[in-house]
Amino acid sequence: MSLSVSCRGYTQFNDSMRFSELADWYFTNFAPVELKESTIYTYKGQYNKHILPVLGNMKLKDITTPKLTQVMQSYKLNPSTVRKVYVIIQSIFRRAVEQGFIRTNPCHNVILPKNKEQNKVMALNADELRRFVELINESSCDEDLKRIFTFLLFTGMRCGECFGLSWEDIDFENMTISIRHTLNDVGGKHSLTPPKTRKSIRTICMSSTTAAILKEQREYVEQLKSALGASFAHPEMVFPSAKGNYRDRSSVLTSLKRMTKGTEFSHITLHKLRHCNATMLLNSGVELKAISDHLGHCDINVTANIYADVLEGMKRNIAASIEQTLTGNN
Repeated sequence: MSLSVSCRGYTQFNDSMRFSELADWYFTNFAPVELKESTIYTYKGQYNKHILPVLGNMKLKDITTPKLTQVMQSYKLNPSTVRKVYVIIQSIFRRAVEQGFIRTNPCHNVILPKNKEQNKVMALNADELRRFVELINESSCDEDLKRIFTFLLFTGMRCGECFGLSWEDIDFENMTISIRHTLNDVGGKHSLTPPKTRKSIRTICMSSTTAAILKEQREYVEQLKSALGASFAHPEMVFPSAKGNYRDRSSVLTSLKRMTKGTEFSHITLHKLRHCNATMLLNSGVELKAISDHLGHCDINVTANIYADVLEGMKRNIAASIEQTLTGNN
């Protein structure tokens, strides 16, 4: 759809513009300058699938806060997916206000559907974690996949950060891992980019188990290099594919799901391994700020919001501990 004159002019108020025109402007002018290629790819996919059919033909003046609430509540999607859709709509309208296309943002105070399963099995308890590690060790998965699952659990890294590691990021002498890149997949095309936020660029310490995993992986990569020779495209990567290319996240997830199928851990995803790591740290009494830095969150409040239930449980445990200490009551 072609843009209206007012949209091309950037600043002329025009609330009769259709949402699809505004979105065209957003993806043509704002997105390429301000967003990562992988984010644009994701946003466009969500827009074309979930937003354009519903809001595309509506005039901006008709998209009110109550209307957006109605739209958000009408989606037959997982509430977490609805929230992702809302983030895109919110971003588009925010730029519309900044550019003068509309005067107010209808996204303010929109009521989103509650995620009833938001707190469902975010992480595993200590006994479950031990059983999960046993499952990994005893499974028939390839050894490099076992190392990936265990590495994610021990480090709490995002998948893209894990698959974006190169050997120059690993310091065995000082027992540290520098996280400087993330591996993105845009329509099957892989590329290394800076991590999610500025705070995501960080250095974490490795345990002796993590170091052992990486040393085993280094031996595996050397063997792979000898076997593949010149066809090994990325020998610098810590976790390359079996053919020496960048690692495909979806294939690793498929392997994880195959391993956990029919077990008590069938709900586990690659990202939930990160939650397990964070929850272990919280339950071990590690300071919230240190955990936030370890995970690469942009703000300590992000960590607090994500793990609000864990923190609430810790508060109850503290109260119970004080009660037991002072009164002797269990």
